[in-house]
Formats: sequence, C-alpha cells, structure tokens
Amino acid sequence: MEESTIQDLIIIGGGVVGLAILRAATLQGYTCTLLEAEPHLLSHASGSNSGIICTGFDAAPGTLERALIRESNSLFRIYCKELGISLRPCGSLVCTWAEREHHENGDCESRPGDDNVPLSDVLEECHLAGDTHASMLTSSQVRQLEPNLSLQCLGAVHIPGEIVVDPWLFSISLAVHARENGACILKNFEFDPNASYYQQQDGHVLWNVVEKVPQNDDSRLPRRLKGKVVINAAGLWADIIQKQQFDTSPSQCFSERRNGHRRMNTVWTARPRRGQYRIYSSRCKSAITHPIQPMPTQRTKGIFVFSSIYNHIVVGPTASDQESKTDREIDRIVAKKLDDYAKRIVPGLDPDVDFVGEYVGIRPGTDRRDYQIHVYPEQRWIAVAGIRSTGLTASQGIGNYVVRCLKSIVDDNEDDNRRLDIERIVKTTPLPSLATMVRDYHNRNGEVEIHGHVYKVTHPLTKIGWDFLAKELDDAS
Repeated sequence: MEESTIQDLIIIGGGVVGLAILRAATLQGYTCTLLEAEPHLLSHASGSNSGIICTGFDAAPGTLERALIRESNSLFRIYCKELGISLRPCGSLVCTWAEREHHENGDCESRPGDDNVPLSDVLEECHLAGDTHASMLTSSQVRQLEPNLSLQCLGAVHIPGEIVVDPWLFSISLAVHARENGACILKNFEFDPNASYYQQQDGHVLWNVVEKVPQNDDSRLPRRLKGKVVINAAGLWADIIQKQQFDTSPSQCFSERRNGHRRMNTVWTARPRRGQYRIYSSRCKSAITHPIQPMPTQRTKGIFVFSSIYNHIVVGPTASDQESKTDREIDRIVAKKLDDYAKRIVPGLDPDVDFVGEYVGIRPGTDRRDYQIHVYPEQRWIAVAGIRSTGLTASQGIGNYVVRCLKSIVDDNEDDNRRLDIERIVKTTPLPSLATMVRDYHNRNGEVEIHGHVYKVTHPLTKIGWDFLAKELDDAS
C-alpha cells in the first residue's frame, strides 16, 4: 500500500476485536488498514482466552455488552459454517454445590455468601437474557449428562446455547476473511500517539498516522499512513493511546489553537485482570462435555472447568487485578490451587499425571462494568475499550456496532458513493481443512499458511491441541 493512499479507516490493535472491526468495515466497502505493534496477530489477551462462546446471561441487563453478545450469538454458527470452522455446541452447567469450597472466586479462595444465590435466580436471568431453553436440572439429571462430575453437585441450570470453539482459529479467520476482501494488515507497526495528528483538508478531517520507531534504530524512517477515521482498539493499551494522543499530541494543540475542537477526555481507567489456566489430558474417568460454571458474580464469571475443542480438560481463569499489562508469569501457588479445584469438580482427574500445559492471560478490564465504546465525531476517532472476557463471544457484534457508529460520523455523500461501490459479491473461501493446517503448522514450526498469508499460532489451547493432532496424524500415516 502506498503511503499517499488515503484509507477510510485505520484500526489500532490486532486482537480479536480489532480484527472483527476490520472484517465488518471491509465487508461494508470501507478501505481499511489494521496496525499491530507485535510481530504476530493475537499476541496478548486474544491469545489467552478460553474459547467458550457464552450467551451473556450474566452480563448486566441493558448493557451494550449483553446486546452485542446476543447479536453475535445470532451470527456465530452461520459464520463458522461458511468459513469451515469446527465448533462444539455443548451448552453449559451453572452448578450449586454441597460444599462451600466449590464456590470460589478468581483468586481460588472461598467467597462467603455465594452459596445463598438460588439457581432459580440464574434461570430467571437466563430467560430474561433470551435463553428461553435454559432449564433447571436435579443432581441426578446432572449426573446423567456428566457422570464424572463430583457427587457434591446438588443441581444446575443447563444453558444449551453455549459453544466451544478453537479461540485462535476463529479469531484469525476474521483476518483471513478481511484480507480476502481487500483489507490491509501491517504488523510490527506501533502507533505513535505523540507524532500522529489530524488536520483539516478540503473541508474534511484527515489523520496522519505515524509509526513509533525505537530511538536507537537509525536504519529507517517511520512509516506513515493517511486515513479518514481512526479506531483505537488497542486492548490493554487503549487507555494509554487515548491519553497520550489527546493530551500531548500535535492534534490537541492544533485543535485548541485553530479549530476550537473540544478536548477528548478518557472516560475509563484501565484495570488489567489476570487469568491463570491449567490444561490436562482427558481420560475416561475425567472426561466432561459441558463447561462447569460456578455462580457468577458482578466481579467475575468465576473459575470454569471445561473441555476444549480438542478434548483437553481446562480449569480457569482466575481473576486478580494487577498493575502490569505484560506480567504473565505462572504463579505456582495459584497453579496448585487450580489443580485442587479441578480435582474437586472432577474427582477422576489426576493433576500430576494428566497435566499438559498452563498459561496466563491478561484481560483488558476497566473501572466500568460495561464495554467502553465512544465516538468522537469532530476528531473522527472511535475508542473501543473495556472489552473484558467476552470479547471473543461478542466480536462480530462489536464489529457491526462500530461500523454503525462509523456511519454516523462519515459524510452522507461519502457513504452514498460507498454503497454504490459495494454492489459486488463478498468473497468467502473456507479455511483449509484442519488436517491440512495441522500438518502445515507442524512443518512450519508453529506457523500456518492460509490463503497466501502466514500466521503464527499464538494461543496455548490451539498449540497444545494441534501438537496432539499432529502426533495422531503421524501415527496414522
């Protein structure tokens, strides 16, 4: 792409949210470029989630989060079928237990009072959220569905709409589909909020986006792009970009001195939330089908025990706030508590024998419970932040919502011309077969080529699952 080319949209951040926005906008005819600071897409929060597509019953009523989860739920299966992405519609069980120790919060400690939450409240919330097929199960009915579950389970609410998917493959497919329809992705491109600025050109706002180059790198000049709208979907770093761009950048000086534009305030505070997981191989005595959930609270969904799309047993995530956006070191004390917790839920599990991996993810939480999606029409800037643990689930809804926001700030004549331009068929080529990708991943040492572009597999659940599948394919041949 030529630096002089003016893009309709420049998106900062190559996580699942940024990629969903890229795809949604590209399919609507916008010319789009996505910037990712890391060498690979899905390198942070989106490379360390659970892969569970939830129905959003525990998202607060009336929130944007719940609305976009529900919108995404209506699109998810159709999209996966078109792209050839495997999924497992399994439903989930929100369980109540005889022993208080089974009710644990994100720090693997007992949460007094959680035992008092009746399952009838959970069922009512499911129905209010649109999960009308959710139902109450007795302990014997739970045992029929999950014979390996602890006998301490007194009953559960069955939520049939929840799905398990490969979290990396679904997310990277958004990049693949966007690229197939003309989108551009630039990796190793860190947005420089202090050098980037917007200005008036021919009566319109035009952004000049500048790459941040390390001070000790004299080998090249920073890359520069021009765009009509910028979307800040930088996840854990969205608040930093927001503050630096409009507190210290040339844009702020320009707007205050010449155009009288209002100052853009950051209305949320980032609160990184750490989630630790443990992964085990599945045996006859430990196999489960449904994600096993505790009673959710306003702070966290709690620790799940679930089976990945590749049939590994996973326990997590914890939920502890931390200052660092990058510290993903394994906490050995928490790891032991997760082992004990998984063993109590599924007694047939042997954590010492069955352990195959672990990982830590950092979710981009904020001081607000709802998603933080804000439109700044004068600056032609959209901030997308606070997309917590439900980002994978809500990604398609978020993408569509941001495009609707985008339409509200572009000129009508621009949009009319675009509508004429998009009278074309959207290209949709299914992904290669899973066996083909697994073999390619094995031969390329962790990378896979899809439709002419090479992608690094970044998610531990995908890597461990594909490592086992590669061995099975080798044994079969």
